[in-house]
Amino acid sequence: MVGLIAAIILDKNSAPHKWHAAIMWTGVAFYGVLIFGRRKWNSWRFWVFWAGCLGLHIFAMWILFGQLLPRLILGTLYVVPIAFIEAIFLIGIFYRLERRLSLQRHE
Repeated sequence: MVGLIAAIILDKNSAPHKWHAAIMWTGVAFYGVLIFGRRKWNSWRFWVFWAGCLGLHIFAMWILFGQLLPRLILGTLYVVPIAFIEAIFLIGIFYRLERRLSLQRHE
């Protein structure tokens, strides 16, 4: 639902379908982080990490699709593998960060 709302809002002042790849990339990546990190949903650190990464990701999508490649219209399916890799990368970073924080707490 959020993706649909984003597509409606972003399509108003730009070329049709311009932002659809960025929306798909964001949705797949961060839904993937939610699925892969399901065991950590009770951790406030997980949600802070997720929200922080989401904010950085949205900023990066704006830079990539809005500033660096403003005329690029990319099919949504092309970004799914990249988004999947990003989700795995982010969940790996989270687990590594959480392990480092728990080791520091026990010292």
